[in-house]
Amino acid sequence: MAPADSVDTTMRPAERQADQLLRTVWKRDGDAFVVPVDPFEIARRLGLQVYVAELDPDVSGMLVKRPGEEPEVYVNARDHENRQRFSCAHEIGHYLLRASADTDDSFGYIDRRSELASQGTNKAEIYANQFAAELLMPRDQVRRSVPDTGAVESLAGTFGVSTDAMKYRLANLGIH
Repeated sequence: MAPADSVDTTMRPAERQADQLLRTVWKRDGDAFVVPVDPFEIARRLGLQVYVAELDPDVSGMLVKRPGEEPEVYVNARDHENRQRFSCAHEIGHYLLRASADTDDSFGYIDRRSELASQGTNKAEIYANQFAAELLMPRDQVRRSVPDTGAVESLAGTFGVSTDAMKYRLANLGIH
């Protein structure tokens, strides 16, 4: 297992950025991050306002940037709490990706997380999904937790994500 202060070189760029963010702003218990990670608190630490609002049923979340203002994250109040957490983490990924590329504050944009985001064809959506998975389910902690809990449902509860999200994470980490 890599200690919490070393960087796993097999991480994809989105995962590396999420890992770096966790190391910078999130709480630790020894060499492990405190889980479940709270993406709403992390967003606030980044200066983002997060709103839980009634959105279109096919929209899980969105990042809104108005000219001259800080970006805002909206997550769908109709979604399960675990879905809201993933959507918030996903939108933080979009924000950091855009923040590293955009220097002009005189424009606006809206990024919507819809059902199409999960189809894995849009590079920005893939990036944001990878970012959210690492932020909420840090790879080293998932790997350490598997022998203890084993059951996907238990792991999902520990990390505050859906069973499906944990299944995907385990598969992507080559664990199940």
